[in-house]
Amino acid sequence: MEKHLLVCVCDDGTVSYSVRFIRDFFNSPCDVRLTLFHVAPHGGSWGVHNSAQKGRKLLEKVKDDFIANSFCKENKIDIKSISSRGGVAREIVQEGHKGMYDAVIFGRQATFMFEELFDYSVAHRMIWEDVTFPLWFCKCPQEIPKKNVLLCLGDGEPSQRITDHVGYLLSDDSVHDITLLHVQKSKEAKAENSKKLFAVAREHLEANGIEDSRITDCVVEGANVTKAILAEAAKGHYAVVAIGRDFHDKTAKEKMLPESVSVKLLRKLEGATLWISK
Repeated sequence: MEKHLLVCVCDDGTVSYSVRFIRDFFNSPCDVRLTLFHVAPHGGSWGVHNSAQKGRKLLEKVKDDFIANSFCKENKIDIKSISSRGGVAREIVQEGHKGMYDAVIFGRQATFMFEELFDYSVAHRMIWEDVTFPLWFCKCPQEIPKKNVLLCLGDGEPSQRITDHVGYLLSDDSVHDITLLHVQKSKEAKAENSKKLFAVAREHLEANGIEDSRITDCVVEGANVTKAILAEAAKGHYAVVAIGRDFHDKTAKEKMLPESVSVKLLRKLEGATLWISK
C-alpha cells in the first residue's frame, strides 16, 4: 500500500536531511507519495503578498532535486505553500490532520548544550502538540545509508501505536529488520514484563505482515533510559529509532530541562531518524 508522507520544508536547508532519509530508507521510493509543505511565517521578511510565491519556488527546487536524485516520478510528489495565519506549528498540525498523512517529517539541525535550553524550533514545538499522526525527525544522515529500526517499548497505548506505525511502514519493505528494545531499571523487576511487551509488540507487527524472522528482542538494564537507548542505537547502527509518547502539557520544569525520554532523544540522537507516535 502506498504511503503518503508530509515533508515540511523551510529555507534553512534541513529538508535535504528528510529527502535523503526517504531516498535511502525506502527500497523503492516510488511506493511513497510525498507532499512537500511550506508555511511562510506571518509577518516575516518575505512580506504577506509574495511569501507563498517564494515558498512555492523553494518547493519546486526541492521537488526537482528529489526527482533528480531518486527513482521517484514527478506525479508522486505534490507541493503546497501557504502563508501562516496562526503560527507555523499550528498550520502543520492542521494540514497533518486534514491530509491524513502516514507521517509528518522534519529536518532538524544538531543542537549544542546551551542551545538545548532555548530550543524554539518548529520541530521542538511540534513534539508538544496534540496530534494523531506520527512525527519523524531527520538530522544530518550518514554518508553510508543505514538499515533497520530500533523499536523502543514501554507500557501503554503510545508504545502500541508506534509499533503499529513501524509495522505498517515496513510491511511492504523487507529490507529492514526490527529490534524490540526494553530498558529495565532493575534486575528483579520487569523480567516478566519484558516478555509481555515483546509478545504484544510481535502480535501488532505480525498483524501488519511482518515476518517473525525479521524481529529480534533486546533487553538492556540501566537507570537512565535515554542513555541506554542512545547506546543501543549507536551500537546497532540503526536507520531509525522509534518510540511512543504520551500527550501532556509542558510543566514549568520542562520549559527549561527535558524530562521525557522522547524529548531527550529529539535533542541528543545522532545518526538515526527519530520516529515518535503520540
